[in-house]
Amino acid sequence: MKERPILFSDQRVRALLSGQQTQTRRIMKSQLMGPGQDNHEGCYGIDVINNHLQGNRVMGMENLSYHCPYGQPGDRLWVRETWRGPIIDANEVSDYERSPTRFKNPRYCQYRADTSHFVDRADQEDQSGWQAGIHMPRWASRIDLEIARIRVEKIQDISEDDVMAEGVQTDSHFLNNFFTMHNEPVSAKDAYRKQWALQYGGTSWEVNPWVWVIDFTRIDA
Repeated sequence: MKERPILFSDQRVRALLSGQQTQTRRIMKSQLMGPGQDNHEGCYGIDVINNHLQGNRVMGMENLSYHCPYGQPGDRLWVRETWRGPIIDANEVSDYERSPTRFKNPRYCQYRADTSHFVDRADQEDQSGWQAGIHMPRWASRIDLEIARIRVEKIQDISEDDVMAEGVQTDSHFLNNFFTMHNEPVSAKDAYRKQWALQYGGTSWEVNPWVWVIDFTRIDA
């Protein structure tokens, strides 16, 4: 079993914590060439220049999943999110000064996803000290996931069931408004499409990239 970090936004962390999200899609850094583009009809070639796999060819999509950079079924992912810490109470400062390592624990951290998304962040009392999730060390991570399945597909091929597994529910579910940044009811798939474009850019849905599809289960602490 291997462990790897994976970055989630505040919205996605809330979906994880609520149990709504059991799947995530991540754009493949090197997009697949179509059949025949590698002079071998029926094979899927990987862009060697971009990912340095020395021209590895695979005979089907199920074989391609073995090259997923996020791991394989049974491997674990630890979630990176916006955070700050360690946060030390005044009565523990002396203990911290004697043994700071003991305080490198999620119990001494705060996570921005826990702040109410209904409150304007500018109105919150203390907004200092937040650190981007990309810089989160392993000790500060509070969410572990176990990979159940890896596959590959085009983003527009996402099914309605998979949209819900991504944390977007029916058109009346609060997560839809949450992902689309407005209050009008929308379909779950349309909400996901808008959230995808918000995260990856205005034309990211239309170009229909290949993505890694990762099914996972959350590991209870």
